[in-house]
Amino acid sequence: MEWFFLPWTLMAYLPGDFNATWHGSERNRYEPPGSAEKWLIEIVYETVAAETRCTRCGAPLERPRLRAGAWPVRVATRCRGSARHRHRAAVSRAPDGLHTDPLIRA
Repeated sequence: MEWFFLPWTLMAYLPGDFNATWHGSERNRYEPPGSAEKWLIEIVYETVAAETRCTRCGAPLERPRLRAGAWPVRVATRCRGSARHRHRAAVSRAPDGLHTDPLIRA
């Protein structure tokens, strides 16, 4: 059981205060999405759009476009039918990851 107390005893020799809840991965919520987050959102919604049909006319959806200047990221696409119905979704950052909304007709 001495391995359990070893990290805590070594922390006594570290300078400064120690916050046990900080893991180094927290980011400012006003920080714009990074390139990895944009890539992940794009891949997810390209897959969703490829498998989804328009709720109004049943036509397949086009490749989605992202507006990723700030949170929440906006995703927009149109159906390939003659009416070109719009479908939209929003992606927000949550404490446990990304929260994706379904593509709904706008």
